[in-house]
Amino acid sequence: MNKIIKICAAVVVTLLMPIVAFADLTLSIKAEKEIAVVKNGKNELKRVKAKSFEPGDTVFYTISYKNTGTEVVTNAIIDDPVPKNTSYVQDSAVGADADITFSIDKGKSYKKPLMLSYEIKGKNGEVRQAKPEEYTNIRWTISKVPPGGSGHVEFRVRVK
Repeated sequence: MNKIIKICAAVVVTLLMPIVAFADLTLSIKAEKEIAVVKNGKNELKRVKAKSFEPGDTVFYTISYKNTGTEVVTNAIIDDPVPKNTSYVQDSAVGADADITFSIDKGKSYKKPLMLSYEIKGKNGEVRQAKPEEYTNIRWTISKVPPGGSGHVEFRVRVK
């Protein structure tokens, strides 16, 4: 019997801008999964809104953003935890003009994948590079979003 898992991702955005600016970055998130459909006699994959997931499913998260303010938003940071009972799919985080970093300590610190490492307890200082399935959070830093500007960032996870 398959276990159905419900996943909810939380998104946090931080705006680093002058206090006098009138900028407002609005966010929305959607979770989708792929299903097989037959179209014109051919098998195709189609993304559909996902409400529940089963172990082994791949979930596609898209976070859309829009600057609804009157000033440029600079260095907007979008943080998103990797949902519980899932693991990040390597190289799946994308975002145009975004610097992407990851955390293995629930968002306390962020680094590029090659710099993510930790000391193995009881191994006399032995250090190991973190694997993508050990990532706990993803951070996108977007240098500039002009008034009315919009975009999106994405990532995938696999349900455990």
